[in-house]
Formats: sequence, structure tokens, C-alpha cells
Amino acid sequence: MQVKYDIALFFAGEDRAYVEMVAEQLKARGISVFYDFYEEENLWGKDLYVHLTDLYRKQAKFTLMFISKNYANKLWTNLERKAAQSRAFEESSEYILPARFDDTEIPGVLSTTGFIDLRKKSPVEVAVMVGKKLGVNPFEVKSHSVPPPKNELLIGRAKFDYSNNNGLFRIGSGAFEFSSRWSKASNTSIHCYTDTPNIRGVALAPKDSELENLDSVSIFDYTSRVRKPEIGRYVILQNTNGIYAALKIISIKDDSRGDEYDELVFDYWIQKSGSDSFVEYASRA
Repeated sequence: MQVKYDIALFFAGEDRAYVEMVAEQLKARGISVFYDFYEEENLWGKDLYVHLTDLYRKQAKFTLMFISKNYANKLWTNLERKAAQSRAFEESSEYILPARFDDTEIPGVLSTTGFIDLRKKSPVEVAVMVGKKLGVNPFEVKSHSVPPPKNELLIGRAKFDYSNNNGLFRIGSGAFEFSSRWSKASNTSIHCYTDTPNIRGVALAPKDSELENLDSVSIFDYTSRVRKPEIGRYVILQNTNGIYAALKIISIKDDSRGDEYDELVFDYWIQKSGSDSFVEYASRA
């Protein structure tokens, strides 16, 4: 049987935060993984009952079942489980790999089946174990290819060491994600790049601008690969979905200029409506 994925993940939505970290660690290790958020465009318009049944029966080498009290009560998780159990029964194989958040009993999953206790395992450890199950050596992956830090909120604050993770920090998610990239300039300014796949352009707002002045950011100049905002300045990003984000540089530390470490702090606002105006956010800043 020819398969598309090394492993497929099925879980309850309430457990998504943990599962997504596992998915990202698997992806970083070169393991092909079915995780629904990675397949939103592909799933759009399909008969999910037919498609997911076929996927869990035929298109993965293994399935990773994240068991919890939430999982036990879901209609779709029961569909996925039955499809996977049908495959396991037909092949008499260890196709289903159970991983438990708690001790909830799941029909068809015997108490004698070996499982991972997620109360004692981090997402990284789970990904490493999956890799070993697949015969993939996780240490063949370069250290710099692990997923960079991320804040999925549409409005928030980023605080990170820009000398790590190739200077990457992700904000937002899905169509509203921005993979920002930064590098050292000084302790009063920093370089911001368009080098990541989902950033279309970077621009600087005029000096002394505030959110109430950012009412038409599309007119700014996005023609340079790199910009150098200073503390207090707004940098505007546009992603490849045409969405804008406004980032205000709050503080910069530079270990070559007397600071103990490199650190960038910025506040950000992602315009979910697709507008190029941030005036509405001024009262919330």
C-alpha cells in the first residue's frame, strides 16, 4: 500500500495546543505528518467523512491517537478511530499508536496496549519517539531547523533573543501568520527582513507615528528587502495573503554594546479584517 504520510494525528480540539507542538516537531524532523491545520486548503470542499475515512485507513504508515476525556466524546474522533481500527484489524499491525493525556477508556483500545503517557512526556519527546518508531534519526536534523518561537494571538507582545532561531519569531496563525526575521544593528535599532516565505514586504512608518496615524499603511514603501527600525518606531509587515501587521519596537538589547544578551521586544497588531488601517486599535493600545 502506497502511503502519503509517515504519521497521521487525531485528537480532540481541546488538546490542540499540545498536539500542534508535536506536529511542528515532527515536521522539523522531516517526518511527513497529517495535521488538519496543515491541510485546510486541501480539505476545503471535500466530503470529510469519505476523505478522512480513506486517509486514516490507507494514507499513513501510523496513526497517533491522543486519548483524553475530550477525545472520547467527539463524533469526528470516533469516525477517525473506527477507520484506523479497521486498518489495524485488517493488517494485524501496530498501526495505532496510543498517547494518553488521562486514563479515559476508548472502545477497541485494550488496556494491555502499549501507550505513551503524555503527563510524563513533552511534545519534543513524543516527536523523537515517533521518529524512532519510523526509523528516522532525529539528530540528523540540523539544530537550527527546529520551529522558532511563536505567539498565535492577533494582538500581543513578542520578547525573544534574536541571536537564536536564526532571528525568527512568528506571530499570528494560519492566513494571519507572519514569520518575522531580525538581526543585530545596535542597541537602539535592529534589522527586519523579508527573507521568510510568508513575508511579502516590510516598510517603516514615518518617525513619531502612532497607531492613530496608521490609517493607510499600503502607501508605504515596501521595495527593500531589509529595514532598520529604531526603538519607538513602527515597522509594517505584509504577508503573502495580503494581511498587514504593525509592530512597534519597544526595546533592544545588544551583547556587543554592554548588554548581557541580545533581546528584542515589540508590541504588534495584526489587522484581521484585511484593512490597511490600524486606527481602530489606537484606543486599545
